[in-house]
Amino acid sequence: MNELQKIQIELVTDPAELTIGVNDFESIIFDLNSQIEMLSSKADKWDCLVALGAGIVCGMVDIFWTGEFSLAEGRDMSSQKVDNLVKKTAKMMGCESDDLKKCVKFLEEKFPISADGNTPDFGGGLQHHLRDFAHHPTIVGLVFSLLTQFTCKSYGTDVAGNFFIVDVPEKSRIFIGEDTSSKIINGTLVWFFHLISDIAGSSSTAGLSGGTGIPGPILSIAKEMSVLPFFKNLKKDDTSFSVFLSKLFNGTLLAEHDENGKIIKDTVIKLDLRGEMGVAVEIGKQAIPVITNECIVRTFYMIRQLAQQIKQIHVTSLEDFKKIRIKEILPVNSPSLTRMLTIATGVFTALDVSEAVITKKYWVSINYVGIGRFTLALGDEMVWALKRRDVRKIKDMYETIYRNTYTDTDQRIYERMGDDMEYDKFGLNEEQTEILYNLEYYKTLHDIECTKIPVGGEKIRQLKGEWLEEWKGYMTSGFTGFMNSANAELNWYTFDELNERIKANDPDSPWFRLVLLEAMLFEPYFPLTTETDKKGNEVPSKKYSSVNTPISGYKKSDGDKFLDDVFAGNYHLTGYVKRLRKSYDKVCRELNEVLKTAITSIAITAGVAIITIATAGALAPTIAVALVGSNFAGLSGAALTSACLAYLGGGAIAVGGLGMAGGTIAIVGGGAILGVGVGAGVGGAAGAISLMGKKNTILQSAKLLVSVREVFLNDEKDVEYSSTVYEKYVQNIAEIEKGLIGLRLKADVVDNKEKKRLKAEIKSAEDSVKAMKIAMKSMNKFISSYAVGMGITE
Repeated sequence: MNELQKIQIELVTDPAELTIGVNDFESIIFDLNSQIEMLSSKADKWDCLVALGAGIVCGMVDIFWTGEFSLAEGRDMSSQKVDNLVKKTAKMMGCESDDLKKCVKFLEEKFPISADGNTPDFGGGLQHHLRDFAHHPTIVGLVFSLLTQFTCKSYGTDVAGNFFIVDVPEKSRIFIGEDTSSKIINGTLVWFFHLISDIAGSSSTAGLSGGTGIPGPILSIAKEMSVLPFFKNLKKDDTSFSVFLSKLFNGTLLAEHDENGKIIKDTVIKLDLRGEMGVAVEIGKQAIPVITNECIVRTFYMIRQLAQQIKQIHVTSLEDFKKIRIKEILPVNSPSLTRMLTIATGVFTALDVSEAVITKKYWVSINYVGIGRFTLALGDEMVWALKRRDVRKIKDMYETIYRNTYTDTDQRIYERMGDDMEYDKFGLNEEQTEILYNLEYYKTLHDIECTKIPVGGEKIRQLKGEWLEEWKGYMTSGFTGFMNSANAELNWYTFDELNERIKANDPDSPWFRLVLLEAMLFEPYFPLTTETDKKGNEVPSKKYSSVNTPISGYKKSDGDKFLDDVFAGNYHLTGYVKRLRKSYDKVCRELNEVLKTAITSIAITAGVAIITIATAGALAPTIAVALVGSNFAGLSGAALTSACLAYLGGGAIAVGGLGMAGGTIAIVGGGAILGVGVGAGVGGAAGAISLMGKKNTILQSAKLLVSVREVFLNDEKDVEYSSTVYEKYVQNIAEIEKGLIGLRLKADVVDNKEKKRLKAEIKSAEDSVKAMKIAMKSMNKFISSYAVGMGITE
């Protein structure tokens, strides 16, 4: 049983089905940690040094002893063995001579086969052993030898490599058996001994040129496969696969050529059976240092494991040796051993390849057995890594479930969580929402009036005015859909009317300070429409890019001063916007430093615009519902995209009932990220939070932190409500993480395309959750410090 099979854990996808207790979770996580430990390499510096040393020593042996890969030398050695085999076989059959030629002639005469009569049909003496399948030392060769006996036909390929059947000539039919038993004997035993006579060449060439010989098993199988359609159509440099095999067999493929392009006779190396045996001889020679390397590493590993166990057990007698765990000593199936072998074979291969490059001998100097062993070591290393990854995924899932499981310790917090959560404190009614958009309108109008550029100033002001009218038009046309009410109408007030509306809505309440925060963060001149680039892709319009430069663009300090002087100051809130800006910048700076994310106090539109526009209508309805809370009845395509962008930039990003009381319509001040509006879509799917992304999650969380710090603590001194906001924020994080579990499980079973999309969604949601956790700690720290300062205890 391997390590993974020891994990006996039943996974469930529905949290409601979980009946595992807290102690069980801790036990499971502990067991999984143990499994990860077992699957991890424990090779220390001494193991690595020995592996390194073994690789160097055996690499040197390979360089100075093994030498180059020489097919000629290997073939010469195998030829001697083949000659001896032929002589021994001939003697066994009654030959009295030790002369190779006479032995070959003896076997040819004693074991003739009918297929030799078709020698001219299969290319003559040079090629007929390759083209005639009955001369192949393979199962296929045996089958065709028997077929020849029963059909009186020979089988093979013609010059062009096509499958070819020809009748056995009359003179050779005497070698065809008369009955079934004789046919089988001739097709098997006689065929076998005839091949032995042919491996050393014919009686006229044996011992001189080496003769034609017969193809080895590998070349025979390749030739047999060459008649199949796929291999028959294979070509390289106008050379067919069949011709390539013929040149390989007769030795012209590997031969060297003189300056005139003629083959140098002495360099011809035939890859017949003797040639294949020569390759095996050379590979066997290369295998010696590789096997030595393996033995050194495995022996050291076994001795060291034994020594460690002896030390642990304190062996003092033969009886104590029975306590030794034999399986842990054996040099097999161990991640530590695999790491040592990877190091040893890697060093060996590095030295071998380096020597081949330095000496410029390249292919003939490389130890192919060593490369093969190093590849296997890397494969084993990958297997262990994948096993560890699988167990870690299971462990991470259980840890996530454990973190989000109610415990006795958490019960006190969770039983009151959200009970006194008044969402309408973050909400605006229809008239208050109108006030927010009017404040943003006049703030932008003030920026236009204050734009004073010596060169081209009038053109810049005109372009800014066009943007304001376009934004105003989208806000007006989309208001009915945004409010989810057919009677809703966005009114644009004069200064006096606006102040009257503010007074009528009790500006001393938190809503007005949250509106000032949203208006402060509103930064105009973001893209409202799309355009098509040269590649045909929908991209944000560059129509207003010239009013987004440091010189001509919107000035935050001027906008903040305008809101402070004209609106905040009128309601006993002098310098309030400046205070909000200072707090917001501090929060963003803290989050940026921890998360290493470069963001500025931009509106959420800037981040979401790219997602919306990149899909140009495909995702716009989804974004409209998830982030703005409405389908924008009557709008679609580009108009819907533009309305989404306008309203996202407008600040209020959640709308439409959703259980909110008191006539609340829009959620501001970062309240949406608590799980209302935007948060309603987060839950188990983690979809909306993924759509927002890390940066926009930081911006929304930053707004929430400022709202809690400045509005509900410093202004309202409401520690209890602030604590409830914190608890709801924690609960929302837990819901997102539970949704991530479902997404991960789903990603394991879908097709590759869907898996890629889900992984991107998971990554985005994970980054967002990380940002939320940092904000959560900051919020908890501030609330706790404030409570201590106020002398409030539970």
